[in-house]
Order: sequence, then C-alpha cells, then structure tokens
Amino acid sequence: MSNTICSSGCGLLQRPAVRINIVRLRGPQIDTHARSRPLWSQPSRASSWAASSSATSFCPSTRHIRLADSKSYATASKDTDSRTEARIISNTREYSPGHNVATLSISNPSKLNVVNSPLIEELITACRELSKDDALRAVVLTGAPTAAGKSPSFIGGADIKQMSQMSSFDEAREFISLIHNGCAALRDIPVPVIARVHGFALGAGLEIMASCDLRVATQDSVFGMPEVKIGLPSVIEAAYLPGLIGMGRTRRFLYLAENIKGPIAEQWGLVERLVTDEAALDQAVDEWLGTIVGMGPKSIRSQKKLMQKWENSTADEAIDAGVEALAESFRDGGKEPRGLMGSFLNRKR
Repeated sequence: MSNTICSSGCGLLQRPAVRINIVRLRGPQIDTHARSRPLWSQPSRASSWAASSSATSFCPSTRHIRLADSKSYATASKDTDSRTEARIISNTREYSPGHNVATLSISNPSKLNVVNSPLIEELITACRELSKDDALRAVVLTGAPTAAGKSPSFIGGADIKQMSQMSSFDEAREFISLIHNGCAALRDIPVPVIARVHGFALGAGLEIMASCDLRVATQDSVFGMPEVKIGLPSVIEAAYLPGLIGMGRTRRFLYLAENIKGPIAEQWGLVERLVTDEAALDQAVDEWLGTIVGMGPKSIRSQKKLMQKWENSTADEAIDAGVEALAESFRDGGKEPRGLMGSFLNRKR
C-alpha cells in the first residue's frame, strides 16, 4: 500500500494558472433553502483560492473572498477543470442570523490531495481571511473529491516530488517551516476546526489533521506517518500525537510507519468519532456544527484559546489561566453569560 501511496503523491509542483480577480459585489448571497442540505455542499459564498476562472468578490460584511458564481467542492467535482488544478476551496455560509460556518477543501485531485508549497501558502491565506470574520462560529477542513480512478483522500501527504528536489539545509528548513505555518494558521482560527476525514490522511496530512480541534472519519479511512520510509523523521505537528494517542503508540506509529484504519484510529484516540460512510460523515459533521453554533459565541472562542494554553502549561498555570478566562467573560458586565443563564433559568419546565 505504501508504494502505491508514494507513487500517487509524487506529483509535479504546479502553481495555479489563474490569478484571483477581486471585484466588489453588494452584500452576502444566502441560499434560503441551505439548511436542508449538508453545510459544505450548499451553494454559498465560496472562494476557490487562485484556481478558478470565475470572478471573485470581496464581501464587506464578512471580509471573505467569494466566487460570484460559487460552487462547493461537491458540485465542482463534476467539472473537469476542478479535477485537474491544485487549489484551496473556501466556502462560507450563514448557518443562522449572525452565525457563519466555513469549509476549507484541500483539492489536488490527481495526486490524492497532497500538499505542496503553493497550496500551503493558499491555506494560510484562507485561514487568515476566515479568522477576520467576527460572525464565524466553526470551520470544517476536508479533502476534495479525487480524480477518476483514484482512492478517496483527505490529504495524502506532502509532495514527494518537491521534497526530492531539495538539496540543502536551508531549502529543507524553509519547506518544513511552511508546512508548520499552515498547521499553525489552522490552529490560529479562533473557533473550533473540525477535520472531516474520508480516505488517506498520511504524513503532513495527518499532521494537518492533528492541528484541528475535532476529528471525525469514515471507518475505511487510512492513517499513517510514513516519513522514515523515505529517509525523513516525522516532525512539526507530529509533536501533538503523544497528547492524542500516548507516547508508546506514537513511537510505534512513527518507528514502524504503520498504516492504520479508522477503527484502530478511534480506539487509539487519533479521531474522536468514527462513522460508516460519507453520508454518515456529513450527518456527524452537521450535528457537531449545530451544537457548536448553539453555544455562546464568545465562550467558544474563549474555550479554544484556553485549551491551547493548557497544552503548554503546568496544572497550576492552566488553572490560573482558567480563572482569568472566566473573569474576562464579565469584563463587559457579563452580557453573554448572563443572557444565556437567564434563558436557562427561565426555561419551560
């Protein structure tokens, strides 16, 4: 399996052929029937970062770049052009008044959605744009459909063709630092990021997945860290693996370069939820999105910021940070918590 995966991932480094043309449109475009379909398959304010010939626009209300004739990855998969160009597809839609959710799709369809430097640069840009949206409540990260005859893939790893052309310390450092910056950009999004995994999550793809806040996968998905097979150590966000699966399993995972399927990944704690197929995957993500959007917007952002502090704190430091976080909730007089607690106390019983 590993040889097949490697050969599929050794794609030529291609920069997107079409530049983004920025124009202004008036106001957001919301599909009034959107709630009847999975959130990432609805027509929406979508941006295909540097890879679509459609005109794009800057939406003043959300500060997101979006396509004038938008397509989600699900519908775009039928378009031949969309299956041949590497790109990041960003869709933002209004879940309910004042509450936006977004989907980031990694699309490199002929190469199992492997990432190269241009794609990571686009991912960083997309994450930074999303982070500016004060109405953003959650983000879904997923792999776009692969080309005909290719296996499904979340992210099949980093582009081995590009890595094989590196020949110096500085080149290697620059490349891996960029991958890390892409992971960091996902972590810096101030709301929960859900990894929607179907198919391969290998190497850099698994590190990107580990950078997300929550992970849900299909049972046939394949997870692996094959770097030592090609003469490299597993690095950067692989450092989060011991916190997810324990140091012993991390050693086994990295030293032996084993691929594991969804049931083992869930058993180990690599993913938080496992489902049977893509339909169930969409349903699970929808459930999580609905739950997150129903929480206090400020409290969710505060909780994510606090949990990231916990990752690098002693127990005492983490407790102190929590005291400050709760106190900060009342800096404006406690508008959000007082409102939500009032609703709870006044609920029908």
